[in-house]
Amino acid sequence: MRTALPARLSARVSAAAALALIPAALVASAPAASAATAMATRPASFTASAKSVPITSTVTFKAQAQQLRAKTWRATPGATATVWFDQDGAKANTAMRTIKADAKGNFSTSFSASASGVWTIRLAPTATLQASTSAPIRVNVTIPASTRPASGSWNCPSWAPIKGNASSHIYHVPGGRYYAKTKPEICFSSPAAAVRAGYRASKA
Repeated sequence: MRTALPARLSARVSAAAALALIPAALVASAPAASAATAMATRPASFTASAKSVPITSTVTFKAQAQQLRAKTWRATPGATATVWFDQDGAKANTAMRTIKADAKGNFSTSFSASASGVWTIRLAPTATLQASTSAPIRVNVTIPASTRPASGSWNCPSWAPIKGNASSHIYHVPGGRYYAKTKPEICFSSPAAAVRAGYRASKA
């Protein structure tokens, strides 16, 4: 003889039985539906104005945000992207700047060259667009052996910190006794560069 189930328990059993009738494939695919419908994207025509430049020169990067619609790549106005830089010897990529595409989907941004490394641009994902990353571009930055300081300046640039005195042909390194008191006529990138130019080290 069967014993009647309490009303609350019977309701729970009925609900569980109803859920069991829902096809497993339908339940599994539901959360992925939005991702599956997001369109593919790409940062097309990613370029640099130069791939080998002296330090502190300006390098301009350009690209166009595109999305794949009906098997055709089309511009994506207003898309958001981030420019990344992987400096030689650095531990990880660094996000340098976030920019927005213009009305034609075009990006353009400039940086002062400070070190050699690899640049990429990454399109941010949205509810309807997938994320994507450009092919990398390597930019080599060269460091001249010497440079002239700004007129009247007592300082040398950080990449050429060695102060040279033209009249004595003596050079002074940071931390030296007369370094702060020397107004440079020329700045060298290294002591070796100063020696090659005919300068000798300060004895103090």
